[in-house]
Amino acid sequence: MKIFIISDIHANSYALESALNRDSNYDYLIFVGDSVDYGPNPREVVDWLKNNADVLVMGNHDNAVAWNMDCGCGEKTHELSVYTREEISLKLLDEDQIKFLRELPLKRMIEVDGVKFYIVHGSPRNPLYDYVYPSLPNNELTRLLFEKTSVGDLRKINVDFLILGHTHIPMIKVVNETRIINPGSVGQPRDGIPRASFGILDTETKEFKIIRVKYSLEKAISDVKKLKLDKKFETWIISILKTADVDKALRLISS
Repeated sequence: MKIFIISDIHANSYALESALNRDSNYDYLIFVGDSVDYGPNPREVVDWLKNNADVLVMGNHDNAVAWNMDCGCGEKTHELSVYTREEISLKLLDEDQIKFLRELPLKRMIEVDGVKFYIVHGSPRNPLYDYVYPSLPNNELTRLLFEKTSVGDLRKINVDFLILGHTHIPMIKVVNETRIINPGSVGQPRDGIPRASFGILDTETKEFKIIRVKYSLEKAISDVKKLKLDKKFETWIISILKTADVDKALRLISS
């Protein structure tokens, strides 16, 4: 079975479309959170997920839009997050779409074709807000294989794959026979490669591949401009899309 794994679409329908066109013959689709904020097409993305995803979990931006609260994201993009939530996501989404975001689960543990998965946007310890970067040492990654129970105890996660999102950076790590994977960001990669990032997993071979694909950046930028946002934030969004680098984008808007 071929499983399509996507995360951090961030209202970029053109990147999502290109990823799906690149590998359209999948059997099952897993979404690892953050459908909204930053991008210009929250309605299209949320509606597509409602109709097509087999398993979904909530990201910190889904949660922020659902309840009109702070995203708890990194300092470098926090101002942009607040602005795009107020001026794009909350203005464009209707009540049913907001309700859909509110009902997303924080985590899922599933079995597909004999393969066991634990799916969460941040980490098992902190589902919405924990950033798990590929540079983390193995002893820190090992701690991810335990989750806190409702009474505060630690419980071992016994799965084949722990699937994470949130960082916008692809990752494949093997820790204590568990594969920790992150498909990267479909709609707003931040690893310096401005191409949609997603993952394909073969349940027969248990092979997971990161795939990068070009998308119509020009159309995404055109849609951003149609929103008539404050010039600073318009430039900021477009700079991140073009560079896939938050620091470069910050330098561009500061110069």
